[in-house]
Amino acid sequence: MSKSTVLAFHYAARAIVLTGFALLIVHLVRSGNLNLYIAERMQFIVKLSALGLYAVAAQQLYSAIRAFFEKESHGPDCGCQHEMPASWGKSLLLYGWFALPLLIGYAVPDGLLGSSMASAKGVQFAPQTTVVSEPRGGRASEPAPSPELPVPSASESYVDTPAPTASKPAAEPKSTAQESSSPGSAAAAPDRELSPEELDLLFPSDNFTEAYAAYGKKLYSRDLIHVTPKWYIETLTTIDLYRDAFLGKTIEISGFVYREAGMGPKQFGVSRFAINCCSADASPYGVMAKFGHADTLETDEWVSVTGTLGTTSYNDIDIIQIDVTKVVKIPAPEDPYVSPDFDFGLEQR
Repeated sequence: MSKSTVLAFHYAARAIVLTGFALLIVHLVRSGNLNLYIAERMQFIVKLSALGLYAVAAQQLYSAIRAFFEKESHGPDCGCQHEMPASWGKSLLLYGWFALPLLIGYAVPDGLLGSSMASAKGVQFAPQTTVVSEPRGGRASEPAPSPELPVPSASESYVDTPAPTASKPAAEPKSTAQESSSPGSAAAAPDRELSPEELDLLFPSDNFTEAYAAYGKKLYSRDLIHVTPKWYIETLTTIDLYRDAFLGKTIEISGFVYREAGMGPKQFGVSRFAINCCSADASPYGVMAKFGHADTLETDEWVSVTGTLGTTSYNDIDIIQIDVTKVVKIPAPEDPYVSPDFDFGLEQR
């Protein structure tokens, strides 16, 4: 085979590989599955890269046609000794390394990261440090009591409706019963609005926690803390940093059910994966939950849970725990992953 024909083959192979990667990106965009691999803030760049791949593939195809028909043409020489593979075996090996991820991308079904990956990486249930809030009225910080959930009969439902309880949930706003049942909870609903000075004592801060303290004051004023995907990491970090202030507060959070060997029969993690750039750097975050009917929830099943914030000890570490009063099974969201918001500090000013 002539040298020009071999050169044309190499150019054509490169064009095919580059086009394959561009088409894979287009396929993921059209199927709505690009967010399973790339963080939302990076997706625009990835979409633009598809156009670049098409352009380079077109240039390589042009070079292949030119090399095939111009028998006396020579390959480009940059003086860097980048020579073409000398044999068909080396050529197949070279382009096979690029073709393999393409085949996997097209052949393997798209799926969510779940408990198996979370177990390998380890779910983060607690931060490295906790900011201790100043006590108010001489109270010491203690975990809120876990509500006892009676076992329903076969005809009763505990999904899509609040779990049956003998009395009002412990997180009922402005409840004197809550005050007496959890005297150590600094987050028991006050009978008056706290002054700025009192909030500063409850949410002390330094240069590193200033944004979290400001956000914590906003969360503290709410009857229900709804953990949204936008500030999923920031909300959990704030609650962890100032856990004493939030004990007894009502929280609502969604995620997939995660379990590991050290958990009790009524415990499970409500977890989500956080990604900075792509799924390769995904880190699982979660909150421990305690539910009387946890055994009815399947691992990796997506749920929305509502309950009161307390604390528990897990692996000899004090972590927050949700004493669940309501569980709703939900479908996995279109965008199941969360990402850190790099504008979080700016928005708190």
